[in-house]
Amino acid sequence: MKNHIKTAFLLAFIILSCNHNEKITPKYTIRNASNDVENFDQFNIRFHTDSIFQLSRITFPIGGKSIDGFVKKEWTLNNWEMRRSPVVENPQMKGYDHSLVKSNTFVIEKYWIKNGSFNSETRFKRIKNKWFLIYYNNVNL
Repeated sequence: MKNHIKTAFLLAFIILSCNHNEKITPKYTIRNASNDVENFDQFNIRFHTDSIFQLSRITFPIGGKSIDGFVKKEWTLNNWEMRRSPVVENPQMKGYDHSLVKSNTFVIEKYWIKNGSFNSETRFKRIKNKWFLIYYNNVNL
């Protein structure tokens, strides 16, 4: 019993002698990734190189379609073709006209051939701080 009393006094002494005004600084920071605004340039690279990531950033059905000659199809998960060409400011492809519109919430890229039978339009939108493909139209007659 004497040992229990000594232990209790020792614990009481330790607790009372501690400085309770001392700030405790955490050694790590927890980031809530869902609140971070995703950088489009980083998204653009990953979207066009990682097929699983690409599919995670498309909510089917999306706007646009694929027209190849007489074959016309709406985009679905089952017929989606991996997009590998990232959005660029100054493309090096000769023979195509190009336009790019970028804002904090939208990116729209278009390619076409004047007086030709080809045009392509890709639209991305930032939704809840993450970028998604919302439209892809590809016409090749």
